[in-house]
Amino acid sequence: MTRVRAGAGGTTRHGGWRSGTVAAVVAVVALIAAGCLPHRPLPRPGPLDRPVFAQAGPFAAGVTTLELSDRKVEVWYPVPRWRTVGKPRDVYRIREFLPAVLQQIIPPDIDPPFETDAYRDLRPAWGRFPLVVFSHGAVSFRLQSTFLTTHLASWGFVVASPDFLERGLQNLFQPPLPNPRTNVDILTETVARLRQASDGPGLLHGVVRPGGVAAVGHSAGGGASTQFAATDGVLGWVALAAGTGAGATLPAKPSMWIAGADDTIVPKAASRNAYDAAAPPSRYVEIGGAGHLNAFSDLCLIGEGGGGLIALAKQAGLPVPPELERLGTDGCFPPALASQQVWPVTRHFTTAQLRQVFGTDRAPVGLKAGVERRFGEVPVVYLQKLR
Repeated sequence: MTRVRAGAGGTTRHGGWRSGTVAAVVAVVALIAAGCLPHRPLPRPGPLDRPVFAQAGPFAAGVTTLELSDRKVEVWYPVPRWRTVGKPRDVYRIREFLPAVLQQIIPPDIDPPFETDAYRDLRPAWGRFPLVVFSHGAVSFRLQSTFLTTHLASWGFVVASPDFLERGLQNLFQPPLPNPRTNVDILTETVARLRQASDGPGLLHGVVRPGGVAAVGHSAGGGASTQFAATDGVLGWVALAAGTGAGATLPAKPSMWIAGADDTIVPKAASRNAYDAAAPPSRYVEIGGAGHLNAFSDLCLIGEGGGGLIALAKQAGLPVPPELERLGTDGCFPPALASQQVWPVTRHFTTAQLRQVFGTDRAPVGLKAGVERRFGEVPVVYLQKLR
């Protein structure tokens, strides 16, 4: 074997291989063996920052269903993209969440599927990931916002979304539950269940990072997340289409409030009041062309012509009370923007905020002033108070 002395670059040649090349190959092999080879580098922000988290992250999203003591919880988690090759995406049907009385009335052929960006029961990526709990809105269900939960999983979060049966779609037109549980109780059990799944054997073994958690919620679920944020171990929260009255006392933890500019269910003023009342650091995002549902859920794309439960009921010829129709379709039809146009705003800001809450980025990425001008034709208002 010939040997050549190191030149100016400090490398040596061994039989035609530079030692720097050998070291690089060894490093890559070590990464592969450890299961942590990077999937895609994080885009570098520009001078005014960019919405780098509007697009999917380096992972694919896996999904599985766990049981709590009296309800189910859906869990999304990071999966290497190569494991999804040839696998079908997960599909859900809103009909599965209807109360029995409606399932009996609505013809069985009215059962529109919604394809998500997740893959069921695939093995997770190597590593431990921060835990986020998601709370759905009123007259809804745990899968209502897969556009966001799968996205968060693609950026390296484990997301757990329980059914809140006390206000859920399953309990519509039903008597109140005999033993209703509080939001905090349900979310506390959810966190404990995910810790148990991560500590024990099974699909999710080792996937949840020890330490604090964060909360995200939509509408009534935004209120649930705010309540949960006051408990020990919760690092911060994001409230979607939710708010408080002026002068409310909120947990002194990092928060973000994302509002629909045209929301008629929870007007943007309620979210702005909450931002004004929140302790710093807090951020406020207002999405133009967004109502109560199109920027925050899958529901506007479910059923013939969109509209979720309301679309199903109308297809079946059932009368729909005006208030229920308004709740179930706000933001789903013009002049509101299509969900696909406004989802990137919610995805980006929620992901960026959670990365700050968990300390993933040393400095804020995607949260500097000016990023609100980077969403094309979607008008965005962005405010922040950091101290």
